[in-house]
Amino acid sequence: MIKEKASMTLRENVHQLVATRPEDRLADVLDYLADLNDTDEVSAETKAAIGEGLEDIRAGRTVTIEEYRRTRGL
Repeated sequence: MIKEKASMTLRENVHQLVATRPEDRLADVLDYLADLNDTDEVSAETKAAIGEGLEDIRAGRTVTIEEYRRTRGL
């Protein structure tokens, strides 16, 4: 566990730790902070998009991965 300096706020301490990380570790720091920011809630818009996708699957409106790659030149 990291000890917080008494004269610094928690936010200042976090900023200092981020500022002192080596450049090659900053992507890891960013990924970790992004994970902390994720929520388990799904917006109504996202739920609607998922519903549309599932309806497309049920209705047979799908393509194979091979066809998808071919149409996109992959």
